[in-house]
Amino acid sequence: MHRDTRDGSVIEGAGGVVFNGLGEVLLLQHKNGAWVFPKGHLDPGETHLDAALREVEEEAGIEASCPNGVRTETTTYVNARGEQRRITWFHLITDATEPTLREPQFPCGAFFSPESALQKLSFPEDRTLLRALLEKAGSDT
Repeated sequence: MHRDTRDGSVIEGAGGVVFNGLGEVLLLQHKNGAWVFPKGHLDPGETHLDAALREVEEEAGIEASCPNGVRTETTTYVNARGEQRRITWFHLITDATEPTLREPQFPCGAFFSPESALQKLSFPEDRTLLRALLEKAGSDT
């Protein structure tokens, strides 16, 4: 669905930065080659957290949870269709070690060490997000 947001409106979305028990982080490769975190739109009546969990399950076939239920960060960008997007991100955890890719737009995905993930991520906002999560996790120990 295309929405013209030249009027200044923002399309809300949500996503998950998913860590497994090995400390690895989930990345998906878009069919355009970009490595990203799973994210997407909010369905009507859906909370940001519910949307993040649903998108992770739909795109990566992974059941995840958000132990503290608290939003991590937000990022904003203008997508290729000229839509202003605001994504609310959550730090999610899973027992999974391999994704089960379900959508043609994401033909590849895997869990990577944080160092490898920082090298693979295609967008600076995503690298900044991951660094912030890693710093926060380091300060929680």
